[in-house]
Amino acid sequence: MINFIINFISNKEIILYEKHRQTMPLVSNTFNRKRFWFIPIGIIWKYIPFKTTDKRKHKIMYFILNCVQPKYILSMNWISKRESLYKVWTTKNTNSKFMVVQHGVYTGGIVRDIPHKYIKSDIFLTWGSFFVEQFKAYNSLKKVEIVNFGNSIYNTFNRKEFEYRKYNSDKVLLLPTALDEKDILLFYNLIDRLKDLNFLLVVKPHNKQGKEKDEKDNLKYPNIEGVNIITGDLYSILQNNEFDFIVSDHSSSLLDAIFFKNKVIYFDPNNSINGYTTQYSKYLANLYSQDYSKLDRGFFEGFINIENQEALLSEMVRIGNNQIDSYLS
Repeated sequence: MINFIINFISNKEIILYEKHRQTMPLVSNTFNRKRFWFIPIGIIWKYIPFKTTDKRKHKIMYFILNCVQPKYILSMNWISKRESLYKVWTTKNTNSKFMVVQHGVYTGGIVRDIPHKYIKSDIFLTWGSFFVEQFKAYNSLKKVEIVNFGNSIYNTFNRKEFEYRKYNSDKVLLLPTALDEKDILLFYNLIDRLKDLNFLLVVKPHNKQGKEKDEKDNLKYPNIEGVNIITGDLYSILQNNEFDFIVSDHSSSLLDAIFFKNKVIYFDPNNSINGYTTQYSKYLANLYSQDYSKLDRGFFEGFINIENQEALLSEMVRIGNNQIDSYLS
């Protein structure tokens, strides 16, 4: 077994990992690199000469896993056929574990209505104790280790280096989830009001906006028009902290904005329309419930509640250190 030989020679073990923004902080962590050899598993899949739908591709990967015998297979999900194979393999090879890193907040922290609330991995590294309890409720009979690990990206920053600032830049950033034709109209109403109040609006659309299509080849999420669009790394944008406030819905981007100490306003039409209550709405008033068409600038500024922002972040996210062995039993 390759892992046994590597461990005998170097006193390290192998982790095969899927590249993702949430897995890479674990891969780059100095402590982890002293303990493990990290190998991107996507490269192995790429060079198996069959289409993804061909069963032979998965059989060959299964054989490769038997040869490598990695300590962990690290990914950010368990819902694809590729990840299902990892779980099948580790079930029969109990010295290895399939480990998944949480990569979003689902619906504002609520996992009740998502199909992947049922864990299909051996280890699940959650962002905090709130999510530990959420997933334990649906997986109490499963043999899975649900770990209070922290957000792997946040763990790479010293949050004390950031501060809330008072700006009069008139700049407002909108960070919505992917908006369909119905939801985008509701955001346009808010955009129009903010423009009327002479705010300078910029929008960072979701990655699916203007790209993903339905079965009829129509855009599921139409392009957002009539506003300045920005692109680039969200975390870099948020660290600059140059907006009077940031508007977001049940997206994890709202937590990101709070982590980097930006002032936020929660605007979530679906919270009312679909009748669900997010964890966000337990701490932050929903601007959509207001008649914002008549509100002045002072109201928007007064709608911000930094104390409640901090309480929300504290409940949902633990600040950890990304050291894998520090948290596993």
